[in-house]
Amino acid sequence: MRWAGLLATLICLGCTEAHAPLDAAPPGGGDDASVAVDAGPPDAGPPPPRPRALDLLLAVDGSNSVGEEQYSFIAALPGLLEALSTGDWDGDGVADAEPFDSIHVGVVSSDMGTGGATVPTCVEPMFGDDGVLENTGHPGVDGCQASYPRFLEHARGEDVATFALAAGCVASLGVTGCGFEQPLEGMLKAVSPATPTAWTGPDYVPPVFFADTRGHGDDVNAGFVRAGSLLAVLMMTDEDDCSASDPRIFDPASSVYGHLDLSRRCGAEGALYPVGRYVDGLVALRAHPSQVAFFPIAGLPEDLEPAPGAAIDWAPIVGDPSVRDPRLVPTVDPEHPTRDLPSCNVAGRGVAFAPTRLLDVAHDLAARGGRVGLGSVCRESFESSYAAFARLLLE
Repeated sequence: MRWAGLLATLICLGCTEAHAPLDAAPPGGGDDASVAVDAGPPDAGPPPPRPRALDLLLAVDGSNSVGEEQYSFIAALPGLLEALSTGDWDGDGVADAEPFDSIHVGVVSSDMGTGGATVPTCVEPMFGDDGVLENTGHPGVDGCQASYPRFLEHARGEDVATFALAAGCVASLGVTGCGFEQPLEGMLKAVSPATPTAWTGPDYVPPVFFADTRGHGDDVNAGFVRAGSLLAVLMMTDEDDCSASDPRIFDPASSVYGHLDLSRRCGAEGALYPVGRYVDGLVALRAHPSQVAFFPIAGLPEDLEPAPGAAIDWAPIVGDPSVRDPRLVPTVDPEHPTRDLPSCNVAGRGVAFAPTRLLDVAHDLAARGGRVGLGSVCRESFESSYAAFARLLLE
């Protein structure tokens, strides 16, 4: 793929198979591990035509276990952005759909701090990167600048290779980030405005974050999300989400959670925000759910990844544990009791774990009418996943 040789130097591959602790949750909720769409919300009506502008958020895990995965994520970006800017999702040189006239790309990390607690690998304990869009380029690599705008802009007809290189430079977060990954919370804080705006839905209520703070969609990240755009989230992680409603789970000396090993705190009952927070939060940002897309590349076993354009068979992915694929049912690893059994284990690449919460968000957003796809972080190359993502956005 074009620029792959240069992009290959963008990240350090010092990843190990030992995973940092799992993740935590936001105030007042219980962990919603079940599929929460029964009767469902009111029908949103027929979708409007696909927007001609795309706001693409890259939600990237920067912890110490994703060296190879982060490399794959970045190496495939040129092909993805080429497809989105030409409308050619299968790479045969012929446009399959009308391309986007304008593309914004922003990058957000999964580091949202540890509620003020001192935890190894988490440098900024209060807020972490706080959902602020990244603007630092990878140092010491030819072609990468030291800094970039909070989001990158591309207009139809402009050079895609330069745009993709800049996106790869910013998305190369390295592997020194906090091991308590909160990608859903980081995503939501990045794109949510503190007050209703001209581009939020009619019933928008600003979400509240740790320490009674609000989102950055209308301050430091202002301009990234536009009125009438297609808002798409491409997320990469090898762990499940640990977006904590009760930050005490991060405190090693917590009197409430001290009986649990720190690496198992994210599974504590009532510690994490319900996944509905993120489904509702995304839908509330747009006039219609079809203007939101969510595509997690996570610990989904390779053989369960849907083919591009294929309908998703949800039963083995988020169904009742009796019918769900056993690799996606969290089960304590008897050889490593501080963690679950991996959902996939690829020699020379490492392990990944069942992304239960991310899959539930995907399922529930699809039930609301959002654009949803699924990718496997266990693949050596993400090119086929990106082709599916491009098709999802362009159709």
